[in-house]
Amino acid sequence: MKFFFTATVLLMIGGKLAGQTTLKFCVEVGKEGTCKTQTSEFAIGKDGGTISFLLKSPSPLGFSNVDYKIYKLQDNGDEVYNSTITQKLDSAWTYAWEEAVFYDEGTYKVKVYPGGNSETLLCTNILKLFRQ
Repeated sequence: MKFFFTATVLLMIGGKLAGQTTLKFCVEVGKEGTCKTQTSEFAIGKDGGTISFLLKSPSPLGFSNVDYKIYKLQDNGDEVYNSTITQKLDSAWTYAWEEAVFYDEGTYKVKVYPGGNSETLLCTNILKLFRQ
């Protein structure tokens, strides 16, 4: 009986983790939310570079907007707030994408929250930018 309970709990947790919202970085986003050339490292020129953020969920996102909060990571691991991009959504969407322009090389952490100053973190990902 204990094995059955443990196995059931592990399957429930695994299913929940597999169904989470994700953030991918793309050179371009195609039809139906396909990420063309997904990567976490981009070369930017002296005039900056555009990165597409692709937010995907296995079920409707359920929000009218999301905030992409961007932090620059310091060598010691500290996060320094850089900017916020707010994107309007249709609550029935299962994916959305937004383009962001970066001018400085470095490592960035992008955290995605439901809009409206929510503290509920939907997902996060790390982005590395270097000069061409």
